[in-house]
Amino acid sequence: MLIIHEHGKYTGPVRWTVGMAKPNAPIWVDLIDPNEEERRCASEITGLRVPQRNDVVNLALSSRIRTDDGAMYLSIPYFADSPENHHPAPVGIVVTGNVLMTLRFEDSPAFKLASESCQEHRWESSADALATLIEAIVNLAAKRMEDVSADLKTLSDRIFTPQRIGTPALRNCMLEVGRLEGEQARNRSSMLGVQRIVSFLRAKKPEWMPDDVEVRLRVVEHDLRTLDEFDDQVTTKLQFLLDASLGFISTDQNHVMKVLTVTSVATIPPVILVGVWGMNFKKMPELDWTFGYPMALGAIVVSILLPVLFFKWRGWLEGD
Repeated sequence: MLIIHEHGKYTGPVRWTVGMAKPNAPIWVDLIDPNEEERRCASEITGLRVPQRNDVVNLALSSRIRTDDGAMYLSIPYFADSPENHHPAPVGIVVTGNVLMTLRFEDSPAFKLASESCQEHRWESSADALATLIEAIVNLAAKRMEDVSADLKTLSDRIFTPQRIGTPALRNCMLEVGRLEGEQARNRSSMLGVQRIVSFLRAKKPEWMPDDVEVRLRVVEHDLRTLDEFDDQVTTKLQFLLDASLGFISTDQNHVMKVLTVTSVATIPPVILVGVWGMNFKKMPELDWTFGYPMALGAIVVSILLPVLFFKWRGWLEGD
């Protein structure tokens, strides 16, 4: 898919199809998992080389962020800006003083938000469009982190409750911790790529970048540092809740073992009594007693109750 935003155009982005006329003044050319025809058209419109997917995911930092023939080639190898997006895909960005070209392989709420903003105000330059896109990415990342933090608060209330919760419920809490940690890890990886891009843009500020855009990038860089600190707090909270869940599971298992131990101790006296009365003595007075059998059963029951009452009095049977 090839979406084109023209300079000064308020009718919204245009989806290019084969046979359409080339735009007069494109300011942002957005490629979404393009085919060869769309790649060729984007290259003709912008005069730029469209990166291949392998170029975007290249591990070498020099290949991901560089300047070539007046164009800045930027990329985010790991980008996921949606909680439902469990298949992160790379994003490539090529920007010059005249046009911004982006290459992505998945739908993105941040790109959609940036695209909608072109209808609200007129972009003055490709740098303006790039700053708007980066601001949209960072703002949505902050929103996702806030959602994770809110979910952590709810999860914390579920774990730290006065009522005793069993191992199955605690296991579900651990699964929730794992889900939130995975979402936060995707946020962290995406923001790392954005942070490198912003640092590079500020350090290698091109002549065609207006001062007001540089100021906006400075604000974004400050926001990224704030999000990094917030990420540390969320990660610490995730680890704390995981440790708490494991601790409660261990306490619950220890309580079960304690009950089993108390039960086994309580059954020792009746076993002894049954063993005595089950012996084949030649003379056993109880055999001639009229109520000897009921008395033996009563003695066995009393021998069970006495230890149980003693353990209950000491508080060994309590769940806390």
